[in-house]
Amino acid sequence: MIKGQRGPEYLTEYPKYESITETVTETGNVVTSARVDVYSTTTGVVDELLVSNRDVVSAGDPLFSAKSTATQQEKNTARSNYLTAKSTLDAAKATAYSLQATMFDTWDEFKNLAESGTYEKDDGTPKNENRTLPAFIISQNEWLAAEAHYKNQQQKIAQAQAQTNAMWEAYQATQDSTVYATIEGTIYNVSIAETDAVQVRSTTAQPVLVIADLSKTRVAVQLNEVDIPKVSVGQNATIEIDAIPAKEYKGIVDAVDTIGQNVEGVVTYNVYISLSDPEPGIKPGMTARVNIVVAEKENTLTVSSSAVRPHEGGRAVQVVNPQTKELEFIPVEIGLRGNGRTEIVSGIDEHTEIIQALTNEQVDRPSGGFFGG
Repeated sequence: MIKGQRGPEYLTEYPKYESITETVTETGNVVTSARVDVYSTTTGVVDELLVSNRDVVSAGDPLFSAKSTATQQEKNTARSNYLTAKSTLDAAKATAYSLQATMFDTWDEFKNLAESGTYEKDDGTPKNENRTLPAFIISQNEWLAAEAHYKNQQQKIAQAQAQTNAMWEAYQATQDSTVYATIEGTIYNVSIAETDAVQVRSTTAQPVLVIADLSKTRVAVQLNEVDIPKVSVGQNATIEIDAIPAKEYKGIVDAVDTIGQNVEGVVTYNVYISLSDPEPGIKPGMTARVNIVVAEKENTLTVSSSAVRPHEGGRAVQVVNPQTKELEFIPVEIGLRGNGRTEIVSGIDEHTEIIQALTNEQVDRPSGGFFGG
């Protein structure tokens, strides 16, 4: 009801017992349980296409073959570059063996020196006053330097390996090849035909086809640090797909990340929801809105969420003092929140008439104009 005698008008209500459901809501995308984007391993033209859209393949099945358009000179150059990179890698590994041997030798020398009577007591504790002598410091630094040289060489090996891999892929791109399926699934998005030009994977190249398993449709969402503790595997959810209006699907949380992703200071956690009733119209990549049911209670005391306000570090509701007609706060302990309702654990009962909302709260109306003077 509305009251308003010489003060702000307000709406009142009585708490009531009812069921309440708390949900976590987030927007995400439909994803597949398994997907591989397939690219050509050869820069050239499609020689033979062996699959079509909707074909089911197993790992190891041939998909298409490609004939290289590289000249003999390009092939020779690519092979030479690969062999040069391979030689550099082998030399880096050989140097590492030598540096490792030196590191072990200097370690043995330092260890024997450090354990001698000059630098170590009979009980095995160090003689710190002697370990500042030049002989000890020099031996220690020689070992540390040898160790640093060996570790630095490991970095050079990693760089040489990466270069060798790149040169090998470049060489393979000049050779005729057949591309095989790496997983079991269904063929989708075939974008090539025989005699079409293809190129190896790059930042600009598009996959020539996709292998995916759409038997298990899921929605992936990212939740923040506040919501993630409420979510666990097995919770029910409802899903709305933007591309399929006026329809709601059921789902179950089947995976929750333990380790978050920190992007520019914002930490999020991936949550995956399996659809219980998918249909062919739902496609990977579609935008979906997910409501995860994180808690439910029946026959519990609730009020409108707008009636619960921050008060002295906690929560409170407002009532009208029957003697003074002034608004007063009553501290309350709250529980679940959902669907515009908040559970009241303690503080008031169903007979307490509370203020639901002030109808003209914090509205400053200017004098004059349409509002009168």
